[in-house]
Amino acid sequence: MMMQTGNFDQFTYAGKFKINKMYKYLHDIGGHVAWKRIICNSKATPKPAFIVWLALHKRLPTKDRLRGWGINISGICELCQAADESLDHLFFDCTFSKEVWSGVLQHMEASRSVIQWELEVQWCSIKSRSTKAADIRRSIAFAETVYALWLQRNAKIFNNKIEPIDCIVRRILFIVAYRCE
Repeated sequence: MMMQTGNFDQFTYAGKFKINKMYKYLHDIGGHVAWKRIICNSKATPKPAFIVWLALHKRLPTKDRLRGWGINISGICELCQAADESLDHLFFDCTFSKEVWSGVLQHMEASRSVIQWELEVQWCSIKSRSTKAADIRRSIAFAETVYALWLQRNAKIFNNKIEPIDCIVRRILFIVAYRCE
């Protein structure tokens, strides 16, 4: 590491190596991501947090990615049957997922319409920095909704079953209430 920087003095003080200088150097290299609070310090359960992390890194195996790998499958979204499945479609361009997230937002007293994935992530990133109880609940709800939609998508593909939207919304709200106790 020090060979790559070319400046050994950068990490020393009075001739001794200082770990805090190396940490600051490495921390600056890593950069800052606006959505880190959605994952870190979140009260969401671990599985939803992990699925959101995969989604934020565009690593969920959505049908467009699977087809890109040469897997011969239909590209149609299993939840709405109306468009090709991609990350942006699944969260929240799909009519099914839009209705679920809209139902959750309505109960969370967030009076706004559902927007596209990147903007939802920005909105949730801002909310997740807050210490207000309502914003903490919304941040948890975001992660739980993404996870619930991913589970529904997989249930439809592998078991040909899908739950009614109101049941999904109620389960998400129950988990949020439980996690906030």
